[in-house]
Amino acid sequence: MNDLENEPLLKGVKVIELASMVFAPSACVVMADFGADVIKVEPLETGDLNRHWHKIPGLPISDMAYPFQVDNRNKKSIALNLKSEEGYETFCKLIADADVLVTNYRLKALERLKLDFDSVIKINPGIVYALATGFGEQGDEKHKPGYDTVCYWSRSGIEAQVFPYEGWLSTFPYGAGDHPSGMTLFGAIMTGIYKKLKTGKGCKVSTSLLANGAWANSVMLQAQLADASFREKRPRENAYNFTSLHYPTKDGRLLKLSLVNSQKDWVPFCEAIDRADIPVDPRWQDLDARSKNMSELILVLSKTVIAHDVKYWQEKLESHDIPHTIVSTYEEAANDKQKEANDIVVPLDHPEYGKMRTVNSPFEVSGSRKIKPGPAPKLGEHSDKVLTDHGYSVEEISALRKAGVLG
Repeated sequence: MNDLENEPLLKGVKVIELASMVFAPSACVVMADFGADVIKVEPLETGDLNRHWHKIPGLPISDMAYPFQVDNRNKKSIALNLKSEEGYETFCKLIADADVLVTNYRLKALERLKLDFDSVIKINPGIVYALATGFGEQGDEKHKPGYDTVCYWSRSGIEAQVFPYEGWLSTFPYGAGDHPSGMTLFGAIMTGIYKKLKTGKGCKVSTSLLANGAWANSVMLQAQLADASFREKRPRENAYNFTSLHYPTKDGRLLKLSLVNSQKDWVPFCEAIDRADIPVDPRWQDLDARSKNMSELILVLSKTVIAHDVKYWQEKLESHDIPHTIVSTYEEAANDKQKEANDIVVPLDHPEYGKMRTVNSPFEVSGSRKIKPGPAPKLGEHSDKVLTDHGYSVEEISALRKAGVLG
């Protein structure tokens, strides 16, 4: 492998991130993983809200700002007061030679700060301006605040689909809608860079949590758009399909099946659970019969599975090549050997918290190495270096700090 192939793929790409929380920063951390120079511009004093949101009641307890770490490793942080004239001028210098500007600030805030696309493209005609919104750029709700819990999960119909029959027990995991939406934003950015390579001109690329939630649930939404008839919700004991359920085992674990190809897997599955009598029973011998007698089948399978520990069922199902899994605890999910083998969870040597591990961005490019994961920056940690790199003298930096413009 030559030196060029060994270099990070996005080395030399300059990204200015004017964003908070998860959606937009998660797109930027993927670019940082592949070597882009990502400069995170944050408000004075508070910084990105995600620096503090690990303290939200109900989240796992830690002194480490773990949500901020996963989405901001390998970035530089500069704390800047954009509401001041000097701060705005400084920001304009940062974006003047940037390849990409990524923001999820609300539309009115961008207009007020003179950082909307029309303003930025005049400063840098070649920039790729990446905009992440909650509800999109058009319509009555374009100015509303939006997070994945609202725009992605609820408005897409996903929440209504998975809401348990017995009642709601918990919430969706932190950032679970933001992260896939961030991958869409990353794809949009790279498409924008490709367009710039072809045309020589900058452009705006955009996506929203609303659009990504709809895309995630597009099959069910298409059913509605096609005027399909939706079925009523049913409790577990009267579910439409046995394979979509969780089955408790003797040792209190939950077994999840996925018999998508029922024609192929039905008989081997019954053999795996030592119930060769089931496929020849007239109540369940074919798909139509199983559908008519599903509640009885669910009862029989539940009684069968709970008779043994989960390890027993894993061995039996694996030996018959039946798609299945255990419902993992977070400890199991974090220490999954399959994740380790595929560099999904990778080492992180943190200067404050020591040797630990972190979640890698979810794809690789052959012949292009990623940057070794490093710590997320402290607020304003690189303010002086960033400005020095952009031609500011020590005296000018000091003057900005004294004026309350620089953190």
